[in-house]
Amino acid sequence: MTEDTHGAPEPSFRLRYENRPGYLFAHVTGPDDSYEITLAYWLAIAQECQRRGVKQLLVLDELTAAPATLDELDRLIDGLVGVGFEGMRVAFVEPHHERVALVEHAEMKARDLGYTARVFGEERAAEVWLRYGER
Repeated sequence: MTEDTHGAPEPSFRLRYENRPGYLFAHVTGPDDSYEITLAYWLAIAQECQRRGVKQLLVLDELTAAPATLDELDRLIDGLVGVGFEGMRVAFVEPHHERVALVEHAEMKARDLGYTARVFGEERAAEVWLRYGER
């Protein structure tokens, strides 16, 4: 398991990575959230996936601040094009159930761009999709 903190002077988010059977688990935590923080953690995850040669990824986002807007989600997906998620299978867990429908907007945009990605409200369902779901 590895852990990275990002931001200055106080970490704005913390990433913990764990190799799990068949995929990389990335757990992001922190007291703040913004478009910039979310983009920064996704870029950090992309670098780690490239470094490890990852083909399947499960991201659990437990940032505690207010959710992104639809505009920010659109910009986020646009900002992640070409950073290394192409050809990967990505499961994203949004544990705040009231936010799942909002984040599904990003899933649809990512899928329209050719990415294999799904949003889940619980980690177990995401893991099952990664390991056994449709291709």
